[in-house]
Amino acid sequence: MFKIIDQKLLTLFYRLHTVSPLHIVLLLVTAIGIKTHVFVISPLLYTSGRDAWLSVLLTIVLILLWIPLLMYIHKKTFQFSLFKLVAEVLGTKVTNVFLFIIITYFVFLAAVALRETITWTTIAYLPETPQVLVGLILIILCWFLASSSFRTMNTFNVFLLIFIIIFGFFVSIANFQYKDFSLLLPILEHGYRPVFEGIIYPASGVIEIFFFLLLQHKINEPLRFRHFFITLILLILLTLGPLIGSIIEFGPTEATKQRFPPYEQWGLVSIGTYIEHVDFLSIYQWLSGIFIRISLLLFIIKEALQIKDDRKKNIILLFLSIVAGAAVMVPITDFQFTYLLRTYILPISFWFFFCSSIIICILTIIYSRQKRGKSNEI
Repeated sequence: MFKIIDQKLLTLFYRLHTVSPLHIVLLLVTAIGIKTHVFVISPLLYTSGRDAWLSVLLTIVLILLWIPLLMYIHKKTFQFSLFKLVAEVLGTKVTNVFLFIIITYFVFLAAVALRETITWTTIAYLPETPQVLVGLILIILCWFLASSSFRTMNTFNVFLLIFIIIFGFFVSIANFQYKDFSLLLPILEHGYRPVFEGIIYPASGVIEIFFFLLLQHKINEPLRFRHFFITLILLILLTLGPLIGSIIEFGPTEATKQRFPPYEQWGLVSIGTYIEHVDFLSIYQWLSGIFIRISLLLFIIKEALQIKDDRKKNIILLFLSIVAGAAVMVPITDFQFTYLLRTYILPISFWFFFCSSIIICILTIIYSRQKRGKSNEI
């Protein structure tokens, strides 16, 4: 009787703390989508100009060659936390160093997302509001969501994403009257080099589908190729939509000068003669996306913390959240930040996750052999 009760409790616990692959796909589309939809567009236009959309298409090929590596890791370690895998293979000391690097970098990613949000908020609709206040409110809200259950985050995401998509189609259709597709021509105006140089920017966003592996112990079914592929295509569409829209609505020269090209498109929206200034809807789009992105980054940090007590985890997570918020206040100009974003932050982001996948793959091979060796001994 007690065994039956224990089994039911374990089943209930499992259901409360895991989600379906579809929920993970939707979560990553929102969390990564804000990066591919906004952060990478300006650097990409600056580097590749009119042919930036070709860089995005070539990114599909690059990532498709990389996805089998992720599938191999997932197949060998399904429903096993990669953080625990690292601990089993490398031992405590090396694992602590590895996790310190992961946590530090994710705090940095949260700070970058927060910095971009504060900059846009100041430019768009709160020019007189102290940036410290905006950052503090947002990071605390994200901490609250990250410290709750994973299912809660996924539930929030589903409701937010529905309207993000609706508003996205709305701005695209409403601005059709201003679109001049001839501005996409001529192709390869400056040769192949700008196209290849621009690949790093969309790739730096899409490569974050590596998050699938970091969250695999929260998934109740094995991931298939279709889950990776669908996520990839959706993220590519989220990049191509605002990118091509910026080029054909403003022209490649003007679009290159804009700080946030996708959100400049909202300024053109008008319905008939009397309805204009609906760009307040863009506030919902941005804040929803960034809310989920930062919350997910903090949640992954929480999962990486090798502490069993949830209360202590949440306290440490709060401290790290405040650190991310404080990092935003570093006194550098927006021109300096955009230079750092284009030259260092986005390229390093790509190489960080790519190298991490290679390291995890090697550790997975070692783990599989150790596991096979123990089975043979038995």
